[in-house]
Amino acid sequence: MPTLEQVQQYLQGIGVTLPDFIVQAMLDDAAVIQPCLDGAGYSASTQLLIYMYLLALGGIVSGDRYISSQTAPSGASQSFRYNSMVDKYRATLSALQALDKSGCTDSLIPAEPGAKAGLWVSKGGGC
Repeated sequence: MPTLEQVQQYLQGIGVTLPDFIVQAMLDDAAVIQPCLDGAGYSASTQLLIYMYLLALGGIVSGDRYISSQTAPSGASQSFRYNSMVDKYRATLSALQALDKSGCTDSLIPAEPGAKAGLWVSKGGGC
């Protein structure tokens, strides 16, 4: 199981910023998959990747802003974007599902971010 620091480092690497207490809560919730991961015979490194991808999905749907660029040595600057992360979500979900062939994480995967649309067509008669 990854540490809080590892998860924060990974989330920051993909441009998601969340407070420690949120990431810790996500880690605590993710711990329920450990027996399944062990039972499926995943190596420690595969387990770490599964946790990271699962937590990244949670971070993607929880984050309200995403770092799009940063600069430093003291002309410090950060740019943020606030749009949908659907493509990043789908790529991370695909990587997670490719690793977790036993479905240990299926019940914890958050819904895809963004608006959902539907179409309802009805044919009707008179009264």
